[in-house]
Amino acid sequence: MWTKWARFGVGLAVASALIAGAAPAVALPADGSVAIEQSVDCQPSNARPYPVIVLPGADGTTAQTGEQWATMLTALRHAGACTLVFQGGVVNGQRWAGDMVESAQQLARYVTDVKARTHAAKVDIVAHSAGTFAANYFLKVLHGAPDVHDAVFLAPEARGCDGAGFLAQYGIPKLPITPVQAITAMPWLVPVLSSLMPSMRTALELTPASEVYRSVMDGQLTQPGVRYAVVATRNDAVATPPGTCSFIDEPGVTNVFYEDLFPHSPAVDHSSLRSSPQTAQWVVSQLNP
Repeated sequence: MWTKWARFGVGLAVASALIAGAAPAVALPADGSVAIEQSVDCQPSNARPYPVIVLPGADGTTAQTGEQWATMLTALRHAGACTLVFQGGVVNGQRWAGDMVESAQQLARYVTDVKARTHAAKVDIVAHSAGTFAANYFLKVLHGAPDVHDAVFLAPEARGCDGAGFLAQYGIPKLPITPVQAITAMPWLVPVLSSLMPSMRTALELTPASEVYRSVMDGQLTQPGVRYAVVATRNDAVATPPGTCSFIDEPGVTNVFYEDLFPHSPAVDHSSLRSSPQTAQWVVSQLNP
């Protein structure tokens, strides 16, 4: 799986070599990302009055979405929810690979369209990993909270992430400090990495040195009128440290570990959490009108 933090970990590991070699700067490309929007082919019911917009994470490609999310989508639809998949910031089939602000704006436009076509007062959002950041940007910075009833997040990347899990996952030697510590201590790395490795730009938007990150994570994250629920796994080697990276420690938020909910169920990790039947049933239970 290849996520924004993974690209960041790789870039951080090779940055010193690139700098030492005096590589010429590469101009940042135009965003050029697109949104893949499911046609609004359903209507909400009295029992499930809010359409559910599902935001997959950055693990895998758009060609894999159907297989990755089959269990979740089936459970939601069997529960009577008008369920729609939105994939934003798509570049060369990779979700959330474009500018995160533009990706969140794409989401905002889709929410408006879904509400208009279904005549629903609000929507529910179910998001995984990088998709949760787009959701939070939409809810807080783009003032989308009045349009959302429930926000259910799977293995989100929130305030406490250190980025360290990606280093071991891709065979990168362990650094003396974590990627987040490096960016915090050496903020000059941000423009250097962005210039030398344009593909890193979006990953860098999700670090504490980024204005995009701070606009979401500084101050209160949760928004009035929205019910938030978060499920994480102790086996997460991507959103690290597990729990600390994912949980939103604010009043009214449901924060749970998969292993506490389902101690006798098959183990999951960062990616397979969204494919678990147990997770799917938990998500359905959180979407109460």
